[in-house]
Amino acid sequence: MNAALKAGPGTTTGTLALEGLCLQAGEKRLVEDVSLTLRRGEVLALVGTSGGGKSLTTLALLGLLPPGVRQVAGLLRQDGVALDAAGQAALRGRRIGFVQQAPRGGFNPLVTIGRHFSETLACDGLRGPAARARAAALLQEAGFPEPARLLPLYPSQLSGGMLQRAMIALALARQPDFLLADEPTTDLDLVVQAQILDLLDGLVARRGIGLLLVTHDLSVVARLARRVAVMQAGRIVEEQPVDAFFAAPRHPHSRALLAAHFALYGEALPA
Repeated sequence: MNAALKAGPGTTTGTLALEGLCLQAGEKRLVEDVSLTLRRGEVLALVGTSGGGKSLTTLALLGLLPPGVRQVAGLLRQDGVALDAAGQAALRGRRIGFVQQAPRGGFNPLVTIGRHFSETLACDGLRGPAARARAAALLQEAGFPEPARLLPLYPSQLSGGMLQRAMIALALARQPDFLLADEPTTDLDLVVQAQILDLLDGLVARRGIGLLLVTHDLSVVARLARRVAVMQAGRIVEEQPVDAFFAAPRHPHSRALLAAHFALYGEALPA
């Protein structure tokens, strides 16, 4: 990767482009030549079967690959400018927020919700009453009518849906330009799933955030996405606008995903 671009607190980013990503574990190639472009105000869905490389690609955008997995090729561009490792690390939290699949894994169980926010907001110099007010405002935006009541609670005192809302609020704390959401509605009941999707949709509309939505659920794709990228065995095999994807999938893997989806509802795959 090349020279770093470090965005200041008042800087907004219009595009974030991943180019030619290749990930490897030992001699095994896990992700091969993946390129994706995120744009502010737009939802890009990354879909495919489990084990296809979707989550690894998301972690690579954050520079947070698991032990044993290394990046052997590829770069990240912010508004066309290539970033080195330091520049990519500087994006985490500040320009890119992360919402992970299992919210309980994203919180320290020994630390209150309020302290999670205070430690995050302190990164930008916000402390004391101002930090508490900011945390309450973020939680309210995430759908909590009495946000101050959550701050002294521990993660174990919140339901899965409440924790996912709190995680989304925490991901917004440093006012990122983009959110990466990895299966954000997994293990939630249908009512809570719909609420979380409405929340994410509203954030894109109000804040102009760019959203990368990693999911295996095509109903979620239809609900939120503008573009769809299909991943199979570590490669992007198709990318289309969402309407075109559902009307005329190009790749056999895309057609298989859609056939399985429509079969659940007793419908036929479009000709």
